[in-house]
Amino acid sequence: MTNESQDQFAGLFEHEKAAIREELRVFMRQHPARAPLLLRFLDGFEAVVFNPRFQFATATLGLILITGSGTAFAAQNALPGDPLYGIKVNIEEPLMGAFATSPEAKANWNAQLAAIRLSEAERLAAQNKLTPAAASAIAGGLNQAAEGFDANVAELATSTQNAATVAALASTMEATLAANTQVMNEIASAVPEAAPALQPILSSVQERTLSLNTARASMDMAAAQADTQQAQSAAQSALTVAVSQVTEAASNAQHAPVASTSPAGIQVAQAQQELDSGRQNFNQGNYIAALENLQAATVNAHAAQLNLSISAQLGESAGIEIPDATTSDAYTAASQGTSTSENSTVGFSTSSTQRSREEQKLQIHL
Repeated sequence: MTNESQDQFAGLFEHEKAAIREELRVFMRQHPARAPLLLRFLDGFEAVVFNPRFQFATATLGLILITGSGTAFAAQNALPGDPLYGIKVNIEEPLMGAFATSPEAKANWNAQLAAIRLSEAERLAAQNKLTPAAASAIAGGLNQAAEGFDANVAELATSTQNAATVAALASTMEATLAANTQVMNEIASAVPEAAPALQPILSSVQERTLSLNTARASMDMAAAQADTQQAQSAAQSALTVAVSQVTEAASNAQHAPVASTSPAGIQVAQAQQELDSGRQNFNQGNYIAALENLQAATVNAHAAQLNLSISAQLGESAGIEIPDATTSDAYTAASQGTSTSENSTVGFSTSSTQRSREEQKLQIHL
């Protein structure tokens, strides 16, 4: 009100003031104030985006919009330091991850994210462009994916019915880390200038590989304490997965083609050997031994396929060729049938040269 209006209002009788106030209240009820159109739109958009019921539809719409703009294709290959890298990790990947709704799907997605982060490190290191800032960003994303994976697997592990699923997920992640460990070691040898920047990432991956290896041994221990029917069911599931993985890895290696002394070639041979042993143990009713063989077969087969894919990408992007494993310490370790998760991992074996199960039990209890 202006000063003049206030003076006029002050001169009214009380019943006149009350009547004016009531008229104002009625008008306000009939004509409520509304936020600007833009604010109302943003409020509605936020309510839909963060509503779990619309999560899948929102992700689909977002993915269509990004893909239709052509940004998604360009962002897929973006690396730390590229203008589109922020879109890749902050928009595109979260939208893709929204499609993973079950703990198993989320675990697989986090394993895929870990592989993507490692691929970024390898591509930059192969070109000697892995700066400390880029390495830090990749390490942060890798840890986030690994922690998410651990949480998803822990949720699944609360039920004994998920034992086979948990074992398969652990094998997949172990193979992912092992294959990339081998590749990063080879890049560090081929591009010595990149080795210092790669080392923190490599150390983190080696620690997680060793941890998964130990966890897999613990799962074998848990299976050993289960009844025969549960052990048979777990071994049957592992056999189905191993046959599929080994067959696919052998086919891909044949079409590459891959030398038998290359990391992928050794892993395919090791996978086939473990699969044969697993089948034999399964047919003889040795389900726990079969489970160990078949998990090792799956890890080797998956690692072989990753090696093929990573080697092809590095060859195209940076001209880096992964040499035959006969020139590395990893070949010696693989030929002896030992796990080399603390070094350049090529093969995983459960042969007679591996420690006895009693020694593994002792180590786990310690």
